Amino acid sequence: MRQQRLAAILSLDVVGFSRMMQADSPGLLKALNIIFREIVTPAVTAHNGRVVKLLGDGALIEFSAAIEALNCAVTIQNALRSSDQPFSHDDPIRLRAGIHVGDVVVEAEDVFGDAVNIAARLQAAAEPGGILISRIVRDLAGSHITARLRREGMHSYKGIEQPIEVLSVDFSDLGVKEERRRISEAQEIKFCTAKDKVRLAWTANGEGPPIVKAPNWISHLQLDWRSPGFAPMTTSIANKYRLVRFDARGNGLSDWDVEEISVDRFVDDLEAVFDAAGIDRAPILAFSQGAAIAAAFAARQPERVSAIVMIGGYAKGRAKRGNEHDAKLAEAFRAMMRAGWDDEYPSLRDLLAQTIVPGASEEDRRRFAEDMREMISPENLGRYREVLDNVDVMELLGEVRAPCLVAHCRHDRMQPLKEGQRLAAALPNARFVSYDSPNHLVPENDPAWPLLERDVLNFLAEHS
Repeated sequence: MRQQRLAAILSLDVVGFSRMMQADSPGLLKALNIIFREIVTPAVTAHNGRVVKLLGDGALIEFSAAIEALNCAVTIQNALRSSDQPFSHDDPIRLRAGIHVGDVVVEAEDVFGDAVNIAARLQAAAEPGGILISRIVRDLAGSHITARLRREGMHSYKGIEQPIEVLSVDFSDLGVKEERRRISEAQEIKFCTAKDKVRLAWTANGEGPPIVKAPNWISHLQLDWRSPGFAPMTTSIANKYRLVRFDARGNGLSDWDVEEISVDRFVDDLEAVFDAAGIDRAPILAFSQGAAIAAAFAARQPERVSAIVMIGGYAKGRAKRGNEHDAKLAEAFRAMMRAGWDDEYPSLRDLLAQTIVPGASEEDRRRFAEDMREMISPENLGRYREVLDNVDVMELLGEVRAPCLVAHCRHDRMQPLKEGQRLAAALPNARFVSYDSPNHLVPENDPAWPLLERDVLNFLAEHS
């Protein structure tokens, strides 16, 4: 018997299902059965939904209320974002979710209609671990919504005549963002002098055993607390340790008018900050090119480094990888940076933010791009890129005795996965971990973030 009614439809899909089935179909199906039994089914029941059908790589679920569909999807995604999972699988299992409300036709317990089609289109467009909803879901849920939503604009989908206004669920924690703001306002900025008399700005946040952050090519002690790439990890570590950070020469609050920018000087600067903070020995936290600097410092002064965390790191810059394409790309990128750094929106900085943290919200990427302008001048930026594109610490890696955690995202567009693998392979005492993410630096709304945070904190607890 055919019936027509208004329903909220939740469409779920397993990201990378075909690839994972080819690699390990029994293991994947076992994990999915556990996910459905222990995560999806309890959530659907708690929110008064009905599983219409399982599709092998996903599920179609019906609700009588928009708020129930949204809350159910948030419950499922939050459970899958946890680092403590009821299942085990070599690849992280991620779901995409799409929700729409509209008329459906019910026949023999199955449902059809535009609401189903639109929910499926939204699900296919969602980020791994994300949720996309149509505006009508928000309007019908009204004041009952507790999840934070971001506007994603108008989108057109195949087979759907009219464009749809779309929103996504923001999984970041407002309380954590407020904590970062307080830290930024309360921190005391200090200054020390490098070997060549360059003044370096540094600060310490949190209490506990010390951890020192290696310098990055671009930073700002006051603005990094709202950076979608740096802030999650530095906040997490500062909650448990005394985290010492500094702006490298030529950018941030350190001296901009400097005679020399080089890897050797970066290593000297790291030593100066160790001394200024009164630290004899500590782990180093290193993002991106900071991994090469941390390794060079550990090779020079092994007694001062107890461990190194390397996130998105590499040992050879683009110009040193023996690849003509990389060398030409590095040269073109340097020229673009020198010429277009101060451009208005959309700018080269926006492109860079999209490359570094593609998984961050559009709002966070836009602010990150604006903050970059305050971090460094176009002239110093060109000098920096020249140094970092030509960095090569491969010969020093064999001298690094400290245990190293080398963490890298598999689809990193800034520094390819193979560079992280090459770095780890050359270190005598390294553990390599990869994450299913497109980010170079991992924002907290990335499903990989809880896993990275867990691995880093466990490593530091062992070696700090």
